[in-house]
Amino acid sequence: MTSIRFPVLFVYSGSDELLPLVDLPALQQFLQQPQALLFGADCFIDSAGLQWTFDTLHTFNQTGRVWTLTELTLLVQRHFFAQQQCCVSKINAPDISALIGLVQQAESA
Repeated sequence: MTSIRFPVLFVYSGSDELLPLVDLPALQQFLQQPQALLFGADCFIDSAGLQWTFDTLHTFNQTGRVWTLTELTLLVQRHFFAQQQCCVSKINAPDISALIGLVQQAESA
């Protein structure tokens, strides 16, 4: 089984909202709030572009989908647009980990 490469982006189903999570403890702590989760619908994308789902027992499963940097950049641009950030079309990063870092920086600002 492939291991999760951190950081990851949590993707809320049906929303442009993203949440960066830096490591496994942060992900596990986040999953302790089940009222905010749609098991089987919400997912997260790791730094290798692998999409993962989880269940109520916090078992992680790869979906088989691999996100490209271009696809993930569009997702991040929609996230920033939903937050009314300007110049979202200029958002760019050399790799997925750096792209997740942009979301993380914005969350901590």
